Amino acid sequence: MSDLIIEDKGTIDFKDCYDEMIALVKSNPKKSYIWSLEHPNVYTIGISDKETEENLEIYPKILKTDRGGKITFHGPGQLVFYFMLNLQKISFKPTELTKFILKKTSEVIEKVGCKNNINLSDPGIYIGHLKLASIGMRIKNKVTYHGISINFDMDLDYFDKIKPCGLNVKACNLCNYTEIEKIDLIDKLKKAYKDLII
Repeated sequence: MSDLIIEDKGTIDFKDCYDEMIALVKSNPKKSYIWSLEHPNVYTIGISDKETEENLEIYPKILKTDRGGKITFHGPGQLVFYFMLNLQKISFKPTELTKFILKKTSEVIEKVGCKNNINLSDPGIYIGHLKLASIGMRIKNKVTYHGISINFDMDLDYFDKIKPCGLNVKACNLCNYTEIEKIDLIDKLKKAYKDLII
């Protein structure tokens, strides 16, 4: 039986998903999990953001999380992958986790016809000067959690109201650079992410 379980969560509220993810990590899972999903509109704050306050009374809500990084936006049309990986079963050093996921994601995007570049100082994937994907990870109980978000075909206006990851950058959608269908891209990414496990 595989040590990796990949699940499609569909569209799921961020807080509900976050609570489920934390519960899984606390359960000391022997297997590793990758979740593929989308979130309804929400801003999330990472632990590096000391300026933005949580606000649950506005729309979209602004929620604090314990992932790395600063503020970002999630919404329909953005592909999100969360990685709950047992560190004893991964095929690389834990310190290389973010780099490995970015590398695999970048390779898939390149293969579907879109040249891109990885930025490690502001961890993410760019097309020229436009930000396509963001990543924020955490490790607890020797299990990784949180993950990567890839803008496929979403409302980018919400990014204009913030400084994504604390920077003055503009976001972009992958659908403007390739003709691949979203479902096909998700399938290719899932296959690539299987290499995360020994």
